[in-house]
Amino acid sequence: MKFITILIALIFVIQSQECHAQELSMFQGFWNIKYYEDDNEISKQEFAEKIKSDSESKELWEKSSSKMTVAYVAFAAELGFLAWQINRSSNRESQTVPLLGVLGTAIVAIGFSSSSMRLKKEAILKYNKNQDIGSIRFGPTHNGFGLVVNF
Repeated sequence: MKFITILIALIFVIQSQECHAQELSMFQGFWNIKYYEDDNEISKQEFAEKIKSDSESKELWEKSSSKMTVAYVAFAAELGFLAWQINRSSNRESQTVPLLGVLGTAIVAIGFSSSSMRLKKEAILKYNKNQDIGSIRFGPTHNGFGLVVNF
């Protein structure tokens, strides 16, 4: 009798326990990027911690961060070339070299920024793929009742 009671209690515990993976997503806003876990908005730090818990996603996320750093440096250089061009314009000097600097650094900044965003998206997809384990529940099977795994 004690065994049957424990078995029934175990069945109810297994029935109530479902394992679901938490899906991460990122949406580009006008001023910033919003990070979500399922439907709940989370901070960038929480998002980065979750991404870094998976080794493959961590590698892509870190590459993305280094490429975004290069993009920020190129943008800062672009602002420097722009200030130089404005200074030369007010002195009525040739603006060819500063203009080439502005254009070149703009291309570098845009290229590295878009590459960084692509790597972030790949890291999220890799994380979600690795976390998608399905769910386990108690239910009907081909041979009667038992544990059913849904993918």
